[in-house]
Amino acid sequence: MEISWLITAVLAIIIVFFMYWMKERNINYLKKQGIRTILDGDITLKFILDLFIFRTPMSDFFGDIYKNLKGEKFGGYFQFFTPTIIVKDPEIINQVLIKDFTHFEDRGPPQEKMLDLFSLSIGTLCGDEWRAARHKLTPTFTSGKLKMMFEPIKECCNEGVLFLKDKIGQDVDARSLMGKFIVKIIANVSFGISIDTFNEKEAMQNEFVKATSNFFKPSIGLLLKFMALNSCPKIRKIIKFKLVDDDINNFFQKITKDIIKVREESNTRRNDFLQIMLDEKKREQGLLKNDNKPTSCNEYEKEDQELLDQLKNTPTSSSNWSTSEMFTEEFIAAQTFLFISGGSETTAATMSFVLFELAMNQDIQKQAKKEIKSILSSQEFNYQAVKKMVYLEQIIYETLRLHTVAPMLGRYCTKDYKMPGTNVIIEKGSMVMIPAGCLQKDPQYFPDPLKFNPDRFEDMEAIPKGVFFPFGSGPRICIAMRLAMLKMKIIVATLLLNYTITLSEKTKLPLKMMKNSVFNHVEGGMWIKFEKDND
Repeated sequence: MEISWLITAVLAIIIVFFMYWMKERNINYLKKQGIRTILDGDITLKFILDLFIFRTPMSDFFGDIYKNLKGEKFGGYFQFFTPTIIVKDPEIINQVLIKDFTHFEDRGPPQEKMLDLFSLSIGTLCGDEWRAARHKLTPTFTSGKLKMMFEPIKECCNEGVLFLKDKIGQDVDARSLMGKFIVKIIANVSFGISIDTFNEKEAMQNEFVKATSNFFKPSIGLLLKFMALNSCPKIRKIIKFKLVDDDINNFFQKITKDIIKVREESNTRRNDFLQIMLDEKKREQGLLKNDNKPTSCNEYEKEDQELLDQLKNTPTSSSNWSTSEMFTEEFIAAQTFLFISGGSETTAATMSFVLFELAMNQDIQKQAKKEIKSILSSQEFNYQAVKKMVYLEQIIYETLRLHTVAPMLGRYCTKDYKMPGTNVIIEKGSMVMIPAGCLQKDPQYFPDPLKFNPDRFEDMEAIPKGVFFPFGSGPRICIAMRLAMLKMKIIVATLLLNYTITLSEKTKLPLKMMKNSVFNHVEGGMWIKFEKDND
């Protein structure tokens, strides 16, 4: 008994000593680099422990760091074993994300390939592999491709309107409802499969719905895994932990292979994301004319120019990227998985906040209704009509500003970088974090920042550079951002054509974020009501 107590005491002393040594080593490292330590000594440890034991939501944790850096352009701390630099100066942010992109071209440390689908997705790929994937996938999100997806998206939304006819005046959880819309849309435009997500019984039994919703379901384990991706790359390589569980991983690989087999055997084509990648696979094999090169802009519309211009900043060190075979079944499954899992979670989250703000601000909702109905009084509800709904777009941008889904943008330093205007060297292997959520609520850039005001985005050119990141920034901006905007605008327009949205008494104000979620989830949910629109 006494021996066991002695062993426990010795272990406790070793742990305390190790933590103290780590703290001092980290502080000394940052001081040596000339980087201000964010929150001194034990306070740093306290905040990190608060985050890890989930006493503090991630958004609040980074908010405290942002406040502590008042008057500073950047500061640093250690996240596990990785030096992490928080940059809050807009000019330096633009340098890091755009002008000096070659120093920060990866979102995180290189991952071992095929541990799971996530490790092979375009969001995780690094270096030349990412560049080649970006070059080949970018043309799949140009205007012509989006127009093909418009009707399937609209049809899915119309089914949602029918579903809500039986919910008039009832309390509806906005996040759950938007999850039904988004998963149904993504299943259609990614795989070309129809799922009745509005039928509770069918949705609960559907493997696609289960696999999609389970990946980003709030959990301590998933949050720690995401943090470890950037903070402990060597440990991950040793123990080979997977971000995606085997059952989810196997499901998406199987469904991708099965659909590919059916289409090839029956020579069937659909206007969906999977078909676009299958066509690219045929181009690689020489079975289809290579007329989809992003190096030529002649066949694209003017609005695609900004998307294609991003490729100018992403040259590969190899000249054979256009002819290399990249679109294997595993690669296609990985991109489809990212498109579904990432797209469904982030878009559903944003959309739930859009509905919440429309319910809270009836004058804004009326103005949006007026715009939508005015446009559709003289033309059909089509792609061009949705493009004209500029006030609706302002509402979505203001939602993305005020309710940031992911509070931080991360970039991995791939080669030593001298901070502009300083002698500070950010060493290779460090992480640079951009506090997007904090910048977007800073009164210095957005007066009265907690007020929901879509008029802020009436003139996008007036928004300061380096402070607003609805879909990221630079060459690694979200490749599917235009599709995401299209989906959200169609959903909101369809709902406002048929219903008035009001707030339910079940919604607890002010909103509080869950502490164990990778993306912002509201404690207790955001509950709304749909009333018949008699206008």
